[in-house]
Amino acid sequence: MQDLKFAFRQLGKSPGFTAVVVLSLTLGLGATATVYCWLRHLVLRPLPGVAAQQELVVVVSNQGGGNVSVPDLEDFVTQGGVFTDALVAMPTAASLSVDQQSEWVQAQIVSANTFDLLGVRPVIGRTFRPGEDRKPGGNPVLVISERLWRRRFGGDPSVIGRVVDLNRHSFTIIGVAPASFLGTLAPAVFDVWAPSSMIWEVRNQSVNFLTRRSWRGWLNLARLRPGVSVTEAETALKTVGARLAADHPDTNRDIHHRVLPLSACPWSAAAIVGPVLRLLLAVCVGVLLIVAANVTSLLLARAIGRRKEIAIRLAAGASRARILRQLLTESVLLALLGGAGGVLFASWAADALPFLLPEPAARLALDFTLDPSTLALTLVVTLSAGLAFGFLPAWQASEPNLNEVLKESGRSATGGPSQHRARRMLVIAEIALALVLLVGAGLCLKGLARARQVDFGFNPDRVLLGGMQIGMNGYNPETGRKFYRQVRERLATLPGVEEAALASWLPLGLSGCKGTGVQVEGYVRPPGENTTYEYAIVSPRYFAVMRIPLLAGRDFTDQDDADAPGAAIVNEAFAQRFWPGQDPVGRKIRSGGRERTIVGLARNGKYNRLTEPPSCFLYLPYQQGVSDLDLGLCVRTKGDPLASAAAIRQAVADLDPGVDLLGVKPLATHIEAVFVAQRMAALLLTLLGGVALILAAMGVYAVMAYAVGQRLQEFGVRLALGASARDVLLQVVGEGMLLAAAGVAAGLTLAAGLTHLLAGFLYGVSPFDPLIFAGVPLLLALIAVAACAWPAWRAAHVDPMTALRAE
Repeated sequence: MQDLKFAFRQLGKSPGFTAVVVLSLTLGLGATATVYCWLRHLVLRPLPGVAAQQELVVVVSNQGGGNVSVPDLEDFVTQGGVFTDALVAMPTAASLSVDQQSEWVQAQIVSANTFDLLGVRPVIGRTFRPGEDRKPGGNPVLVISERLWRRRFGGDPSVIGRVVDLNRHSFTIIGVAPASFLGTLAPAVFDVWAPSSMIWEVRNQSVNFLTRRSWRGWLNLARLRPGVSVTEAETALKTVGARLAADHPDTNRDIHHRVLPLSACPWSAAAIVGPVLRLLLAVCVGVLLIVAANVTSLLLARAIGRRKEIAIRLAAGASRARILRQLLTESVLLALLGGAGGVLFASWAADALPFLLPEPAARLALDFTLDPSTLALTLVVTLSAGLAFGFLPAWQASEPNLNEVLKESGRSATGGPSQHRARRMLVIAEIALALVLLVGAGLCLKGLARARQVDFGFNPDRVLLGGMQIGMNGYNPETGRKFYRQVRERLATLPGVEEAALASWLPLGLSGCKGTGVQVEGYVRPPGENTTYEYAIVSPRYFAVMRIPLLAGRDFTDQDDADAPGAAIVNEAFAQRFWPGQDPVGRKIRSGGRERTIVGLARNGKYNRLTEPPSCFLYLPYQQGVSDLDLGLCVRTKGDPLASAAAIRQAVADLDPGVDLLGVKPLATHIEAVFVAQRMAALLLTLLGGVALILAAMGVYAVMAYAVGQRLQEFGVRLALGASARDVLLQVVGEGMLLAAAGVAAGLTLAAGLTHLLAGFLYGVSPFDPLIFAGVPLLLALIAVAACAWPAWRAAHVDPMTALRAE
């Protein structure tokens, strides 16, 4: 306590020094805590309200977009011996009607064991019982969220047993899930859960999807048995997979499965923001190192000023250990003050993440409360930093030459060469780290600019999107095709509309694309080759709406109906893969259980990621074998697409008042998802690089200002002997530039070895872009000159007589 009280008094005597150090630590520790909080909530522990998430894994396949089939997953559980249980889930939007008032809600179709496997207990009522997911259409029951319960039912306990309409089907509410539980697809928020046996009623999809081994469209989670690692689980699945391939060659030949930890789940936020958050955490550590170097430099300067005080204490009998303890108490106190500021900063900054996300994701209920794990990590880092940046100054200050120090005047106490050398090395390290961060920021900014100029293979301007779910309105495939044709014809007559079309999927969004097995006439598939390719079901005029050029053949027409010969349009990559240098039009393939003739060749495009290489893709006409009734509108307008939204809604409602458009938004907004990683990396790296630049400038300024302050007598003598002010000014600036040059050289070497780690965030930009590698050192040189300006001006304008009298 005596040390602590003395530390408070010492810091209070130097409020400027204390404020600079605490502010620097607040920025460094706050940024680290913020990014770790994001990483923990979105990647490491992404499922709020779920117990023991470190035991959860996902099973992915090499088909169906990486998803699995229910029979395969059940065999993995029963035969693999590595899982205690596994669940399947499928998201969907659904229309919930209560007391004649309808609203769209986000729902999940899940296996009956979902809540038990995740350790989620209901607030009231019960969850699903074993077997309630087996009989198709036989268990019309719902679990609703506590959020929905309080908002629509006023928190009334009598909601249990109440019958509501979901997609015009009657369901009975059996339980209320706690508000902390959001669902199994982080960070999406769901309010309704139905058993998977109700897949037709909730999602208008065939109940055969529950039993078809070839239908790999289910998301999943599995819980490892105690002591089983991810590697051991994957080894076991390979054994079971080989057995399934032998027992079911028609559906499982060449099908491979992998086991991934929850933090690497390919259909969650981890897949999108996980890499950039890990990068930013490493960058925050770099900023924290710059802060520590800066604080160490300041403490070294402060220790030089206290050499006489410490020498007197030692001469009076204090031990070196006692002095060390006192000085380390002061540094740890500084760190704790900075850590407290960092926690306050992080509590505010963590909630800023939604502003960095595309519009649909920004509307999610993202909660970034600083949990005990984040606070504990911040405390550990804070204490470690306090000891780290305080040890060197304390060690050097506690071993002075008592005779020399006690004989020195206050002005002559300048410290030894080792202390000056240490401060210069710290400044060089700051500049080097700042250069690395600024190079990374520059590369990401340039990559983002290039990404926005990329040719997507389609034109997103002036296109409005809107989803429709007509299956719940009583449509079947035949009446659905008729309704969709009427919609297209009606929209095409609107004044603000150029073209209207339908599609089951649109490129460059958050949702993955479905895959279908393809057999090409005359092509013999080598053993082990995967011939599952992504596809979209589209209507006539889709290519005109999207401005996708047809390079050969024709578009789909209304004559490509269920009674017409099967048709398909393939892209350039598909044609090059199977008919290199030949015209693909007229060739035969088999897909979706039907023989099809290639009627058109479409230009390649970007389908899932900007960085993907050209990949095979095919388009199928919506009137031929459509299994999913729910298609989306894509309408090219003559002006602002949102200005036509009301008229388009009304036109659809005129045809059927029960059909409403979901998620109406411009296509340009839809594709913002692909820029998330680049935008986050560019913006946050720029912010952190700016902080690093300021800290590096502070370091140069502090070293040069202190050096000038200690050498005022020397500069006075030089001026008295005839040196010009220009000579002194150039000497000081030159010394500062030597430090900057050493830091730049070290930083360039470090950047050259690290920038390849940014390759995943760059598009069309080399990790060794010469403009960035030349521009950043120039910027640092200018900042170093600016940081040296005031100390140099002070040295050049010292009064020789004043300096000589003081000496």
